[in-house]
Amino acid sequence: MTPGRCRGGFTLVELLVVVLIVAVLAAVAAPNLQRAIVKARAAEAISDLQVVRVAILNYHANHHVYPADVNRGQVPEGLGAYLPDGFSLTQKYYTMDYDNWSQTAEGFVGLTVITTDAVLGAEMVWMLRPNAWSNGSNKFTWVVEWTD
Repeated sequence: MTPGRCRGGFTLVELLVVVLIVAVLAAVAAPNLQRAIVKARAAEAISDLQVVRVAILNYHANHHVYPADVNRGQVPEGLGAYLPDGFSLTQKYYTMDYDNWSQTAEGFVGLTVITTDAVLGAEMVWMLRPNAWSNGSNKFTWVVEWTD
């Protein structure tokens, strides 16, 4: 090289160091990003559970009974009027199942989230504790109302 001449560009070693630093940062950030995504999905599911819970309690306040039990993913008869327009019990990552175990004005009413993502379900159970439990597989149930 002649004196006074400016050399442009980066050496291969400099580029490899930058790539290595970026790879290390990505490896550290990826698990945290995945955890944040699962927590966001769990919060969304819990929000949907809360919407249905409020609808169930409003229905009970007006009719003095809980809606009758239906199949998973279906809105109980009469409850649709208490839910937001376009609300569905079937979402991309889970399906909700309304359960009325008492069929009376007082008793045991719950919502179950069925999902193939066990990590999502476990996060929901943890966030809803102590009124939530799992069947150990794909069903995660939250007690909406329990009166004696």
